[in-house]
Amino acid sequence: MFFSKRFVLLVLFGFIPAAFSLIPGVGAYAALAYNLVLAALLIVDFCISPKPANLVFRRETGRILSLSDWNRIDLYIENPFNHRFTIELRDSVPESFGVDSEILKFTVNPGEIRNVYYNVRPVKRGEFEFPDLYVRLTGVLGLCVVSGVIKISDRVKVYPNLGDYRNRNLSITRKNMVSAGIKKLRSMGAGTEFESVREYVPGDDFRYINWNVTARTGQLYTNYYEPEKNQYVYLMMDTSRVMDEEINEITKLDYAVNAAFTVAETVIGCGDNIGLLAFDSEISRFVPAAKGTAHFQRLAESLYNIQATDTYADYHKAFSFLQREQSRQSLVLLFTDPFNFEHAMDIVSAWKTCASAHRVMVICIKNPHLYDEAEKIIRVNEDIFTKSAALKLVDDRLRTFSVLERSGVYVLESAPDRFTIDAVNGYISMKTGFYSKPFQQ
Repeated sequence: MFFSKRFVLLVLFGFIPAAFSLIPGVGAYAALAYNLVLAALLIVDFCISPKPANLVFRRETGRILSLSDWNRIDLYIENPFNHRFTIELRDSVPESFGVDSEILKFTVNPGEIRNVYYNVRPVKRGEFEFPDLYVRLTGVLGLCVVSGVIKISDRVKVYPNLGDYRNRNLSITRKNMVSAGIKKLRSMGAGTEFESVREYVPGDDFRYINWNVTARTGQLYTNYYEPEKNQYVYLMMDTSRVMDEEINEITKLDYAVNAAFTVAETVIGCGDNIGLLAFDSEISRFVPAAKGTAHFQRLAESLYNIQATDTYADYHKAFSFLQREQSRQSLVLLFTDPFNFEHAMDIVSAWKTCASAHRVMVICIKNPHLYDEAEKIIRVNEDIFTKSAALKLVDDRLRTFSVLERSGVYVLESAPDRFTIDAVNGYISMKTGFYSKPFQQ
């Protein structure tokens, strides 16, 4: 129990009769009587006031929260009594969450179900718990404040922030995939089945000009081909220590997971099958390739909470496992970070030995700070050493990519602000057969 502001003010008001007690002949009876009455009222208030547990509390969080975005948390308080109460409430927010209002103060009228809310912003993926509510309730007479802990546990899952993908119900189609720099899904000449002809526009491949139609109309026309459907696509997620490095305070694995969600959504929108394999020195997650909204939810459940470990990546084990589970040719998007020649050769050896039938693209994230240092203008002597080291690292990285490319592995390195879009474009390039060396994006 705590004292309310009203009680403190009444105590201060009690100094008036106490002052009269200093007058000769008056005595201290007035002050004593005042304090006894006030103490009695405090006890009565505590006894007649309900405890927080006597009210009904309910929390609504939503099953899934979006990473790095503000998410609303609703609290409902039902007052079954015939008195109006003032309540202070603090929720148990997970430690890694930002919160806009730590303490909520409000009143609840008799018989009312009051709704209050606050917003949280998660900064980590995974599953989290909201365990308790800490409540302070002002008494019926307004003299005491009764506190209590309400046990209402709620668990939430934090997914990468994909905007309104949950509300769109995977509505990506070939007609609306032109926004945000994402390539058209129906790439000219990129499929196996002829679909239509249209007028030539600058940038179209000359190989697919329809000369018969062009001769009849006197205007250039090009062929459209329907991209092959029902292909198999696998997201291979390296969760070893190389993916725990941070760029702009976000780990490489977080960037990869964010991109993987959008790629998976796009794959299903294209009518292809999408699967998942996460690994470090062991296989940690595997979802066989399939299609459909229900399958996307299963894949999301396996993908959203993967975390980087402190072990190495065993590519031979990963590709061997994939080949056993998926012998049919697939498009493999390998999210990893090959940092030197030996690392690149390990990937190539594992692929050629265990799963050479699959087409593989290595997708990694560019560290903009490294390239900035390599391109900086030398102003002081220290800049010479910094730039030289950066140039050496960049050169080693490009040589590593060249090793992969020459061995038949596609490579995509993209800046953080374009990583998701370029990963989607990488899938579309492999699907349609129009792949060009995209590293150094």
